[in-house]
Amino acid sequence: MSAKDIFSLFAILLGCALIIGGFIIFGESLELKVQILDIIVSCLIFTIFVVFFFFPVVKLNNPAHKEVGMLGIRLTTLNLCSLLSIGLIFFGIVCDIPFKYQLMGQFVIVFLFLLGCIATLHSGEKVQRIYEKEQKTVEGKKTLRYVMDDFMDDVSASQQMEESAVGRLRAIQESIRYITPSLNAEAKNFDYMFVQSIEDLKVLMRNSTLNKDKISEKIDHLERILARRKKY
Repeated sequence: MSAKDIFSLFAILLGCALIIGGFIIFGESLELKVQILDIIVSCLIFTIFVVFFFFPVVKLNNPAHKEVGMLGIRLTTLNLCSLLSIGLIFFGIVCDIPFKYQLMGQFVIVFLFLLGCIATLHSGEKVQRIYEKEQKTVEGKKTLRYVMDDFMDDVSASQQMEESAVGRLRAIQESIRYITPSLNAEAKNFDYMFVQSIEDLKVLMRNSTLNKDKISEKIDHLERILARRKKY
């Protein structure tokens, strides 16, 4: 446990102790059942707010940052339910509302809070799904760029391929930048064909002089695949 967690826990305990002390000192006229209920509710509200403000809301290790999408509903639920609970405590004391009605009212507020929590989690899941869909959409393009860049590094290192063929390959490498990410089945199929053709070129490049014509044909095939892929 870090020093921050220890101090936060100490703050929660001290705050709850002050709340309990306040009700004992200033709430002597309250019925014992009402006093206990108000102490529990007040300590719970205080603890929730301390946890919310002292502990990280957004998890930086999660690239989806779904907590950001949850923040609006979470804050609204927390503020609304806290105001309702505090209001019920206040009017319960001022208007001398019977314990059973106060208890029922606090249960209703807890129910509303749970509904808000469910809505918050649903919102977070939606943000996560959108992020995952976006990642899958760009995955194909990232794969093409990675495979092509890696292959061009091999081509530059070997210096065995003809300059004209290298020029065509560099043009293909540049064209990949303008491909639109897509989840279309045909687009994914062309991505697969492109990667397989690059693997074939790697094999042919082992003897570029002997395989000169085959390399040229394979580059033609790459250009056709890329042209068709750009339609998706």
